[in-house]
Amino acid sequence: MGWKDYFYFTKTERNGIVVLSVLLIIIIILPFFYPILFPAKVYDFTEFNDKIEKYEKLRAEYHEARIALEKTRIAEQTIKPELVLTLAAFNPNLLNREEFVEMGFPERIAGNIVNYRNAGGIFRFREDLKRIFSIDEDFYSRIENYIDLPSREEHERTRREELQARALARDTLPDNRRQPSWASVLIDINKADTTEWQQIRGIGPVFSRRIASYRDLLGGFYSTEQLMEVYGMDSSRFEQILPHVFISDSIELRRIDINTADFATLIRHPYLDRNQVNSILRMRELHGKYTSLNDILRSELIDDSVFQRVAPYLVVYP
Repeated sequence: MGWKDYFYFTKTERNGIVVLSVLLIIIIILPFFYPILFPAKVYDFTEFNDKIEKYEKLRAEYHEARIALEKTRIAEQTIKPELVLTLAAFNPNLLNREEFVEMGFPERIAGNIVNYRNAGGIFRFREDLKRIFSIDEDFYSRIENYIDLPSREEHERTRREELQARALARDTLPDNRRQPSWASVLIDINKADTTEWQQIRGIGPVFSRRIASYRDLLGGFYSTEQLMEVYGMDSSRFEQILPHVFISDSIELRRIDINTADFATLIRHPYLDRNQVNSILRMRELHGKYTSLNDILRSELIDDSVFQRVAPYLVVYP
């Protein structure tokens, strides 16, 4: 086989070489003619840019409006119109909304008190009115001396004296006439452990664990009436243990920041259901961080009675 044989091509091969050569030439010259054959389309972004500019302007106006609204709210809280109160001794468990208003109570406070009672709340001590979220220290100081209820301090002092007297009397009696030791027990329901709870007649190991577990779930008790929410607690047992329990003034509830809490954190609280939690999170997502705890009342799912129950466990940090 000679060297010429290496350069011999059949007709089919020659046709293939021609086609391949043509394709290579087209590929080489195509970039030069492509801009001429297919000129680049020029897009007009004027309308789009105008919309972006309008959006940014509206966003800035909304931000300024929020700042102005917050300044107004702070100013209203700082400079409050002087309330004209026509006070007389009153029991907050007995008056209706109209009677509170006649005494000079603002409509919102009067409504919150009545809603709290309608939700099952009871005022046992003067300080219990502080649980009404719209009652601040200034307003409370003006009505405190007219509240026809004992103060918690007076009540606890009287009860301690009674229990001490019982214990002293028990120690001086013969063994067969002594009262049982549980008769002089008095415990702080936010600090007592399961062993201390079992010192009260009618509270065993199982029930003491239920109380402690529910207290931890809530974040602490702010009212002795909350013991009625413990599974298995009935009015008879509650009345039996009530003389032996109290809440100290130095109560420290575990509070949830609604500006940072996620779904899992909020749903664990017994006073909020799934829909209410979703509503709180959705409003935060749409309107930004809350500036006041009262903001959650904008939700149709959180009425005054729900708010009064859960508010002591919530907080808004800046």
